Amino acid sequence: MQILKATEITEGKMTALIYGTPGIGKTTLLGTLPGRTLILDVDKGTSVLRGNKNVDIVRLSEDLQEIPEILKELHGKCEYSNVCIDSLSEFERGMLAYYGRTGKNDAVPSQGDYLRVDYKLVDCCRQFRALPCNVFFTAWEMQKEITSVTGEKYSQARPLLREKNSDNICGLCDLVGQLVMNPKDGERYVRLESSLALIAKDRIHKRKYCKFEELLSGE
Repeated sequence: MQILKATEITEGKMTALIYGTPGIGKTTLLGTLPGRTLILDVDKGTSVLRGNKNVDIVRLSEDLQEIPEILKELHGKCEYSNVCIDSLSEFERGMLAYYGRTGKNDAVPSQGDYLRVDYKLVDCCRQFRALPCNVFFTAWEMQKEITSVTGEKYSQARPLLREKNSDNICGLCDLVGQLVMNPKDGERYVRLESSLALIAKDRIHKRKYCKFEELLSGE
């Protein structure tokens, strides 16, 4: 058994999930990450990165069948500082749509298909997290209506994924943040402090918020 002293732990790679409303700029900001970045384009939104010399893009097919080969290649040799899936929301929907089309339920996913997607999506995220680089997932944002044990009702911002998948994937990530724009200065910030109204965390730097470009620096 190998024992690692907590005093010997140094900052290394990060796994992050950034979610926000469509059009807030998640894909654009992925192109600003330092170093070489590989983006697995699920929702076909990478046209905004046209001309970016630091970004390579793989536009995935509707059946997402390239994923096993991509993982095999990256685990064998990864030359990227950052690998991104954009976005997990469409990734999940795409998997369900594929199983529905190839099933026997008139193109509607069966209960078994939902269970299969739940397992495969989280397992896929685990395999990406194990890469020797920073891993970024994006997701769309949803508002979930919650009733507390005292009967109080409130709305909670969270990634647009099936609840079980959202909870599991957020648990795998070092950082979960909501991308928002400050109307006062027009800057985009990532909210990182969890509350009743927000799913978020920063277990590395313990920040309440930061600019997107400061995610890796810890500022």
